Amino acid sequence: MAGNGNGNGMSKQDLQDCCDQVHDILSDAYTPEASREDMAAAIGDALDLLENGPSADTDGDDDDDAQG
Repeated sequence: MAGNGNGNGMSKQDLQDCCDQVHDILSDAYTPEASREDMAAAIGDALDLLENGPSADTDGDDDDDAQG
């Protein structure tokens, strides 16, 4: 069970990428015109990323933007 000390097997760059993606998701949703549903979806997406890592978003697209 060799690791890099962070307990989840992610490299420092993977962790930074994950943090950056979570920041982007939450920043995009944090607008005065955002609905409660949009914000809940963004929080869910951010939590999913935090739980599963940067590879959780396999299509590379932010699905929330398409709902508009």
